[in-house]
Amino acid sequence: MRPEDLATALPHTGKTTLIPALVCAVLSVVLMRFGFFAFFFLVPLGVCAAVYGPVMAWLGFVFALLGNAVWSLGFSLRYSTGFSAAGMDILYFTALSAGFTWIMAGSPAPTRPPVRTLFRFIAAAIAAALVFLGMVFSLGRDEGFFTLIRSQLEVISSSYIAASGADAAQQALLERLLTPDRIIETFIMIILRGGALVSAFFLFFINRQAAFAFARLFRRQGRRQVWTIGGNDLIGFYAPRKTIWVLSLCLPVILLCRTITLEMVEIAAWNLLAICVIMFLAQGGGIVLFHFTRRPRSMIMRLLCSLLLIGVVFSPGLNALVVVALILLGIAESWLSLRVKKQEVPD
Repeated sequence: MRPEDLATALPHTGKTTLIPALVCAVLSVVLMRFGFFAFFFLVPLGVCAAVYGPVMAWLGFVFALLGNAVWSLGFSLRYSTGFSAAGMDILYFTALSAGFTWIMAGSPAPTRPPVRTLFRFIAAAIAAALVFLGMVFSLGRDEGFFTLIRSQLEVISSSYIAASGADAAQQALLERLLTPDRIIETFIMIILRGGALVSAFFLFFINRQAAFAFARLFRRQGRRQVWTIGGNDLIGFYAPRKTIWVLSLCLPVILLCRTITLEMVEIAAWNLLAICVIMFLAQGGGIVLFHFTRRPRSMIMRLLCSLLLIGVVFSPGLNALVVVALILLGIAESWLSLRVKKQEVPD
């Protein structure tokens, strides 16, 4: 279904077809409160979009939005946590679920031309990062919350220094570096300079890939179509041609702004640099997948490669080297034809 068909299809949705949207919405709200699995609370909404199409995706978002609001407000009334906490929870859930549904299903209103998936990713990640930054600075003005964070950081830093086994000189250095104020300052610096944006990107990407994986299971069991709203997968992704020049311009701008103390421009340049790096990372991953899928491989080889990939992802140091290599590979394709046929195909 094309995005422009959504407005005409919605009035004809029957009660039976509302069940998948409702089930996915309930799963999303429950996962949001389920410890580690909260990281994957967007997956049910993505499955709804990939298996049942744009209409169900946006209905699932509406149901999830209402369910989360009821849960948050009920929790705040039951435990007297305050309506400000419930409001931030509702805002956070709304920003991420709306952005992710837009990435998966496209716009609920007709748009011509349709917005490319890449630009939906960028816009949704920027919105999510702004919401997260707003929440961080809002909580930072709460003296009680700030005192609690400082006390927790003191315990963590003390435990780390004690367990490091360093000599007296190294322990003194760690005590100067790992103070709560310095840790908070470093954290704020990182999230302002692309950390929040990169985190939102990877949250959306991982949930999107997991949603497509589950959607293929539904397709095999129920012989349903897996919707490919937005076009090609990562294997066919190409960064816009001018991305390399934007990346090259960001570096001197950052250095210049640090020299003349233009912090706001420096922060904007860091975030623009982060967007360019993510695009080249995706392009490098597409190159690897392109060459990996050119030849058919047995089930055992695919399983071994998947296990190797999981091992690389969770190996500190090695995963950073792989990420850097993929970024450099993506940058290299700006001048070299690393895939058989290179053309601007909408993602």
